[in-house]
Amino acid sequence: MILGKNIYLILTHTGTTWSRIIKKFNDYKYSHVMLSLDDNFDKMYSFGRKKWYNPFIAGFVVEDKDGDFFSFYNRAKCRVYKFAVTDKQYDELCRVLQWFEENKHRVSYDIIGVIFRYIGISFRQKDRYVCTHFVGTVLKDSGIAPMINKPEELKPQDFETIANRISSKVIYEGFLRKIPRS
Repeated sequence: MILGKNIYLILTHTGTTWSRIIKKFNDYKYSHVMLSLDDNFDKMYSFGRKKWYNPFIAGFVVEDKDGDFFSFYNRAKCRVYKFAVTDKQYDELCRVLQWFEENKHRVSYDIIGVIFRYIGISFRQKDRYVCTHFVGTVLKDSGIAPMINKPEELKPQDFETIANRISSKVIYEGFLRKIPRS
């Protein structure tokens, strides 16, 4: 297998009320997960708030570490995993992300799924995602992490295990706004 490109998995905790609730239920340092395809972190893909000031306006988002949300929540902490993928996996990942970009008005945030996830009930609604479900789906559908059985059941801490299983390495831990750029 020839590995040609790097992608990045970013676990974060912003300190918002919603993230503190998730952190309390999952008993883990981080409460949110994103993907980036570039080492400058110009785009980070996830499901979350579309407006920094309103947690109820949520869905597919493309964040920038210097954008409105993370500028307002500038004390957000993170851990960044870097891992190599094949050109084929990278192209498939781009195709899956493009589908989400093109269908961002069709897909939405799955608030009910969050509740069920933390009480241990498997629940999935069509075209509804939370950050963990989205990232798990993208990694599975692109062939990067085929061992993911049910993306809708993932919690933030599961990505530490997934990252270790796909031979990634931690390249940074600290404040999100200080992620080193290439």
